Amino acid sequence: MTTDEATRQWTYNPPGVDPTRVNLPYLYDAFLDGKEAHEIEHHMRDELMTVSPDIGFVFTSERDFVRRAVRYLARSYCITLWLIAGYGLPEFSGHNLHQVIRRCESSASVAVVEGDCLAAAAQRALIEDGDNQTHVVQVDPYNPKRMWETIDEAPVSYRREPTVLILSGILSFHGGTRAEVAEVVQKHIEHLPDGSFIIATHLFNPEHPELTPLAKTFEDHLWHSPLGVGEVATRKEIEAMFAGTTILPPGVVPAYMWYPEGPPLISPVTGMLTAALVAQVGKADEFLTIPDSLT
Repeated sequence: MTTDEATRQWTYNPPGVDPTRVNLPYLYDAFLDGKEAHEIEHHMRDELMTVSPDIGFVFTSERDFVRRAVRYLARSYCITLWLIAGYGLPEFSGHNLHQVIRRCESSASVAVVEGDCLAAAAQRALIEDGDNQTHVVQVDPYNPKRMWETIDEAPVSYRREPTVLILSGILSFHGGTRAEVAEVVQKHIEHLPDGSFIIATHLFNPEHPELTPLAKTFEDHLWHSPLGVGEVATRKEIEAMFAGTTILPPGVVPAYMWYPEGPPLISPVTGMLTAALVAQVGKADEFLTIPDSLT
């Protein structure tokens, strides 16, 4: 084992890891063909696949949407301040969000906000740099007041000009009531400067007689798993979370349908179980035309 391999192994498996508890960032890693998930996350992935063998598309379509939305905002609005909240483990494919952002806007500053101590340690070890362009903040994004107090201590101010806040893969796993989740989003909105954007996803109940039972079965499996949390929301419930913002076209849609690159994607039915949106805070600018390619 090389020194780098040993360091990486310690980073992902520090002393005290509870092997009986599913860790959400590692569950995502299992579905996204990562290499760091533990046995319990692989087991839960297999259990969720009994709901549908294509359930992994819920997670992959979400990640693909976020990258598309990032490229659109970075190129169209030249935004240089980015907050990535609860995104999970770093990837090793060159598609980490800070890399996607930086390819579009080389001067961008990125703060990765992570409440999970294991994911935060991994991010610090593998993506944090010394020039203050990418830094990792361990704080719970479900606590907006504390998160923004902590962000204010970062080397870069994320209040001075429009900022992009990415809330992907976490709103579905808050565990509170719908009103409590909406309050979290609204508190984040209060802290964002006018002209800022939010990229968000949520597990989705498409309110279709043939699809709602599948969504509810998926939700039930999440709640009764070792993870113990996970909730779908309707379009109306998701829109209510972002009250006071302008949700850009095409609105709240399945993630794979948010301006796919190239011809429309042929999606498995589970593609309807992840909703995505981009919203602007304050007075919205005129929505720019989406280019033929977001690559």
